Amino acid sequence: ILKLQFLYFIGFQKKKEKKKKNTLVTKSMSRMSKMCVGLLLAAGYSAGQQACNGMDCQAVEQPLQLGIQKCTKAGGCQKDGETYITMDANWRWLQHEDTYTNCWDQYKMWVNPDCSSAADQQKCAQNCMLEGVDYGKYGVTSDGTSMTMKFKGPDGNIGSRLYMLEQKAEAKARGASKADPSSWEYKTFNLLNREFTFTVEAPMMSCGINGPIYFVEMNKDGDMDGTDNTAGPLYGTGYCDAQCPGDIHFVKGRANIPIQNAQGGGADSAWHACCNEIDLWEANNVSTAVTPHPCEANGTDVTGTYACPNGADKCRETCDHAGCDFASYRLQYYSGGMNGAKVNFYGNGLKVDASKPVTVVTQFVTDDGTDTGKLKEMRRVYVQDGKVIQNMNATVAGNTHDSITDGFCKDQANTFDDK
Repeated sequence: ILKLQFLYFIGFQKKKEKKKKNTLVTKSMSRMSKMCVGLLLAAGYSAGQQACNGMDCQAVEQPLQLGIQKCTKAGGCQKDGETYITMDANWRWLQHEDTYTNCWDQYKMWVNPDCSSAADQQKCAQNCMLEGVDYGKYGVTSDGTSMTMKFKGPDGNIGSRLYMLEQKAEAKARGASKADPSSWEYKTFNLLNREFTFTVEAPMMSCGINGPIYFVEMNKDGDMDGTDNTAGPLYGTGYCDAQCPGDIHFVKGRANIPIQNAQGGGADSAWHACCNEIDLWEANNVSTAVTPHPCEANGTDVTGTYACPNGADKCRETCDHAGCDFASYRLQYYSGGMNGAKVNFYGNGLKVDASKPVTVVTQFVTDDGTDTGKLKEMRRVYVQDGKVIQNMNATVAGNTHDSITDGFCKDQANTFDDK
């Protein structure tokens, strides 16, 4: 079970430091200044389609309300509009609009005749409809200020992936119905020179389970185009991340129907959905990590989703899959001589006690202290039982680090040889 609450701070208390020249030496930091503008919040465990309409719907989509606060030193914390959470399209029932039969089955296969070959990408998208979901069946509940996610729902559904969204300002002004998919957009965040804070409670999440909270730079309209994709953010379309997933049912409005690979054996997804990603929290009650995963443009717009038709290996040339992670368990285990003797920072009963609620703060520090500067550092701070806990010091390649910087990413990459 993962329980969450969110805050968003404008500015933060800066620690005193010596001035030093900021030279971008790794891909992880050189792309991060662009990553921290207009990002979307996603949480989970582990699309040119249509939205069902009126009598066609087996379940009416009703996103769950989840508030977020924007805070300043002068004005304190204030409610930041009306924000909601919605379920990713991949978790929804996808039915044919005429026959009400599956377009996609539990064995991860396209099963409708309209979706039988790669040539059917547009036809499949236009004839298959996404249904609303019963969030409780997925173990997801919200009281408006906090959200609870269960790994396994009461009906046996496993996991979930959720996004934060809000109604467009112009849609609210004209009194648009919340049932109208075109009135919604994903909530975006400008992170430079700010901090993002959430409180998490996950005492029973053991090793082997991950409860992530992260940002991805997918389009805030969910690739909704009004023709192939009439579902949009309300139905959780448009996902991408730096792992370049190939299992997204719809990419840029077209059905992601497998094609034969170049070797002639097996099949590969037609599209891999790649974009920038920042993992604020990948954790259970044993370990936690904060990780930027930047992507290179290579002549293609990386602020949205783009195709990587030659497979995941080709995508690795586009995005940093491994990322530059500050992972407390791994760093302490390494510095302790690979015997785990010094693993005492995060976990049940440790300095940051995973058995209790903990507030997690991530600060995005710019080189000139403004909202338009270049990102030079990502800092992590914890608050628990009324006490501020600074991030641990890690010795990597003979250098001591307590945050993510160019220097840390270089030392981390050279030490662990992540690819």
